[in-house]
Amino acid sequence: MTRLENLSMGRKAESIYTAAKKNHLNCKKKKAACMARNSVNSFEESIKRNAASKVCYVYINGISMPVLSA
Repeated sequence: MTRLENLSMGRKAESIYTAAKKNHLNCKKKKAACMARNSVNSFEESIKRNAASKVCYVYINGISMPVLSA
């Protein structure tokens, strides 16, 4: 065996059910993170696209609010 073919037997073997369950949970986590990123990006894009020239946006306590400038 070469160095790359060595198998580490430090862990207990997983059943097919356990491996599928773990993969499903990892997939759910990745999808949730991706959806959160996309919603933040789309919100920022819509603000930039629909921004009025006399309006500035103020970020207060996690909320972006439009404020009319004089």
